[in-house]
Amino acid sequence: ASVVPVQYRQTDWKPSGFTDAKDKKRAHFILDDPRHESVTYDLCVTAMKFFEEKGFEVELRDLIANKFNPLITTREEFYHAKDGFGKTPADVLTEQAYVKKADHIIFVQPNWQDTDPMFTKGYKLRVFSKGFSYDGPKGRVGLLPGKTFYTIMNAGWLGMGQGMSGDSLNKNPQEWETWMFAMRVVDDDAAVGKDMKNLGRFVNDRTPSNLDPNYGEKIEALRAVLRKHLARDFNL
Repeated sequence: ASVVPVQYRQTDWKPSGFTDAKDKKRAHFILDDPRHESVTYDLCVTAMKFFEEKGFEVELRDLIANKFNPLITTREEFYHAKDGFGKTPADVLTEQAYVKKADHIIFVQPNWQDTDPMFTKGYKLRVFSKGFSYDGPKGRVGLLPGKTFYTIMNAGWLGMGQGMSGDSLNKNPQEWETWMFAMRVVDDDAAVGKDMKNLGRFVNDRTPSNLDPNYGEKIEALRAVLRKHLARDFNL
């Protein structure tokens, strides 16, 4: 697993959070990784710093640290998430309040068996429920217009690229493009039905070796690549 050596970690930095200011843009980060020493967490911190430096308010919801419940275990929870029936659970209301405030919703996760980790999947199903994110009183319609959807993902092997489609670094371009196409389909489906805009992904498949003697230089280079892609993908 990709672990940042102690001397290069950014674990002491925390975002300022959302306020009620009327004139601020907001980036909402949803983290699914229990390891704050991981490269995934380092990418999350790098991205949060980037948005704060650009003048955004930044909120972090660390799903595992916050003990978010990703499971749907009762009929009532199932019908609420799927069909919008019944009372919204209190923990879901808390998360929905952050989503309502946000302009950009950014999921941060490791790649594990090429699908969303459990907490991310549960968050998407429970929080982006029918009646909150899609299908209102006027019928089938997205209810989160103007918001964007983005994913930052640290990977082990998807073709040795950094970014999204077109960013293969010419290592294994056919394999990279195959994976990026599949992820784009999933992300478009998640965003478009809610009237959100999918801005794509930053997928990192070029992590320094844990014992690399030049780790400090290489992790700084990776952070710089992420900032460059965020500026491009968010037009900042």
